[in-house]
Amino acid sequence: MKKRLLPLLLSTALILPLLCPAAAAEETATRRDLADALYALANRPSVSQTQLYSDLTEADDALHWISSEGYMVGYGSHTMAPDQAITRNQLATVLYEYAKEHNLALTKRAPIEAGTPKWADDAISWATANGVLDGIDRDQAITASELDRALSNLSKVAEDPAAKDLNAIMDSPGVSGYAVMAYRDGELIYQRTGGDRYIDAADPANNLPLELDSRYRTASISKTFAAVGAMRLVEQGKLDLDRDVSDYLGFTLRNPNYPDKAITTRMLLSHTSSIQDGSVYSIAPEYSVKEFFTPEGKYWMDGEHFENSTDGVDRSPGNWFHYCNLNYGLVGTIIERITGQRFDIYMRENVLEPMGLKASYNPGDFDADEIQNVATLYQKQTDGVWDEDGPYIAQIDDYRGVPQDPNKVLITNPDLQSAITLEPLDDYVIGTNGCLFSPQGGLRISPNEMKVLIEMFLNNGKVNGTQIISKESVDAMFTPTFCALPDQSNGNTYGGLMCRYGFGIQEMSGEFEGGDCLLKDRKISLSGHFGEAYGLLAGFFLDRETGTAIYYAMTGQGSEDAQNAGEYSGMYKWEEMFCTALLDNLFPDL
Repeated sequence: MKKRLLPLLLSTALILPLLCPAAAAEETATRRDLADALYALANRPSVSQTQLYSDLTEADDALHWISSEGYMVGYGSHTMAPDQAITRNQLATVLYEYAKEHNLALTKRAPIEAGTPKWADDAISWATANGVLDGIDRDQAITASELDRALSNLSKVAEDPAAKDLNAIMDSPGVSGYAVMAYRDGELIYQRTGGDRYIDAADPANNLPLELDSRYRTASISKTFAAVGAMRLVEQGKLDLDRDVSDYLGFTLRNPNYPDKAITTRMLLSHTSSIQDGSVYSIAPEYSVKEFFTPEGKYWMDGEHFENSTDGVDRSPGNWFHYCNLNYGLVGTIIERITGQRFDIYMRENVLEPMGLKASYNPGDFDADEIQNVATLYQKQTDGVWDEDGPYIAQIDDYRGVPQDPNKVLITNPDLQSAITLEPLDDYVIGTNGCLFSPQGGLRISPNEMKVLIEMFLNNGKVNGTQIISKESVDAMFTPTFCALPDQSNGNTYGGLMCRYGFGIQEMSGEFEGGDCLLKDRKISLSGHFGEAYGLLAGFFLDRETGTAIYYAMTGQGSEDAQNAGEYSGMYKWEEMFCTALLDNLFPDL
C-alpha cells in the first residue's frame, strides 16, 4: 500500500497545477498609484506649478501636485521614480503629511514600532494609533488592495476642529513650522505639528518636517528651566534667595545709581534687580560677567546695564520691574560658583536628566542621530532687510546633520545677528561667565519634552515618579514677585504684556486691557512663559488647579515684527492666532 502511495502523490502534484493554475501575484502599488489616489481624494485641484523631474511630463498632474504639496518628494537626482513600489513606511509618511494639510486629527499616537526608521516614526505612530495601517502587511511592499484599504481607513479619521485655524497661520502672516499641545484636567488632549524643521530653498525635496520630537532653541522658556535649577539649590540649602549676590559672584555687584541697595537672587529671577540688557548681554568665555558692571570693564558701556532715576522714577533694586536676559546670565554664573560645574553640565545632570530629558543647553551634547532632528530657525531677512516674497533664511542652528563640538560655544545676542561667534571653552574658568550657554534662551528642546515640564508643574514638581522640586518651590515660582500697579508705574511692562512675574514664570491675567490678554473676548488667567528669538515664537501657559495647559511654538517668521503687532494684546499677531485657535476650539467652556 505504501509503495503505491508515493507514485500517486507525485502524479497528483504534477497534475494539480495544470488543473488549478496559481492565482497571479497581486499587483504592487507604485508611487504613481498613491499620487493618483490622493489626487482624486483631493478632488483633482489645479496644479499651478510643475516640478522639474526628468522622469515626469507636464501631463503627470497627480505627481506634480503631490510633490508641490510636499506629501511626496523626489530624489536628489531630480527624479520622481513614479513606477517604484511603495513601502509601508512611505505610505504612512505620505498619508500623515496629507492628514496634516487636510485638517485630520493627529493627537492619538501609538508606541513606535521596533525597527521603524527615524524619518517615518512620527507617521507610523500616528497611522498605527488611528487605524490607517489596519490590514497592511508590515514586511512587504504595498499592494493595490492594501493601498485601497489604507485610503478607506484614512477616510475614517476624524476631522480636527482646530486644524483649519492652525493651518491658516502657516499662510498668513507666514510661518515655516509650528507645534501645539493642550491639556485638560492634567491629561494631554491635543498635539499637532505642521511645516518644516529644515528648508532647502533650492531643492524642496530636501525639506524635513517639524515633528513632535524635533528640538529647537526655545528662547526665553529656557529661563523657566534655569529657575528650576536654582530652586534645587535653594532646597539643598546652598542658595539663599535673599542674600546679596555679591557673596556668590566673588565681586561686589551694586547698581551705582542705588549703591546702598543689595541685589539678590530673588530679584534676578523676577527681573526686579535694576539691571538691564543694554546692547550686549552674552560675551566670550575669556571675559567675566564683571566686565558688564565695573567702569573699567570691557562691556561697561557707560553703565548702560543699570537702571537710573534721572526722570524721578524709583527704579531701585526690588522696586522696579524690567525684563532682562542678563539677570539669568548672572543666575547661571551663581549656579556655577555654588556647584563648581559649568552651567550646561549642571542643568543636564541635575534638572534635565532627572526629568528624563535629553534636551540640552549645549548642541554639542547631541549625537549624529539627534543633531539630524534639531530644527533650524528661520526668518525672511538677511542683515535686517526683509523680503516677504523671498525664501526663508536660516538664522541659527543650521547644522545640516553635522554633530557639534561640546567644547565650543555659540555666543549669541539676538539683537546683534552679526555678532554670533563660535568660541572654544578650553581656557574657560567655571563661575566667571554663566552667560556662555544662554541660561536665558539657549535650551534646545522638543514639544514632546515640553510635555514633561508642563506635567511636572501640574503635578507639583513631580514627573515620571521623580520629585524634581518640591511643591513649595513650584508655589514660589508661580507666585508673582512683581505685580504691576494699575497705572503700570512700577515697571516696564511691555505695554501691559508682563504685569505679574515670579521666578521664570509670568501670569497672563487678562486684567490689563490690550496687554496680558490671551483671548480677545474672554478673560482667562494662565501662567507660564514666552520665548522669542531668531524667528521662534513660543509660549506655554497653564492653570495648576484645573490642569489646563496650552503650548505653541513657531520656528520661522515670514514678515517683520512691526507688521505683526497684536490686535488685542501685547503679543504678536501670530501668538494671538495660536492662542485663539487652541482656546476657542478646545476650551470654549473656560
